[in-house]
Amino acid sequence: GLIWARVVRAREANIQLFQIRAIFNQHRDALVNRILTDLGTYMEFKFRFQPNRDELMEIAQKIDQLKSKDVDMEYYQPLLKELKRKDEIKIKNDYFFLEIDESIRMNLTTQLHFAA
Repeated sequence: GLIWARVVRAREANIQLFQIRAIFNQHRDALVNRILTDLGTYMEFKFRFQPNRDELMEIAQKIDQLKSKDVDMEYYQPLLKELKRKDEIKIKNDYFFLEIDESIRMNLTTQLHFAA
């Protein structure tokens, strides 16, 4: 795993959500950093697309911008539901990749639209 055990100590729901979001942000940002170390391979594997150097730089910039925003909690509802049922969960990367990949997809759609 990318991050170690994290504890949410707050009793109040709003503060718990704030702490959970902070943990999710850290985890997503660590995944983003890992993807950025070999973005070309990730693009080929995940999207069957080999971007040129300029496209890679643009995609890398867009993904990196995710780190300046909070995670979109819509992607993480299943994890939040699981947290309500259990005291401890293992964070699954799938939900984080959904958000990251959607960011890439939106960028690819824009690039392909301009190329047409």
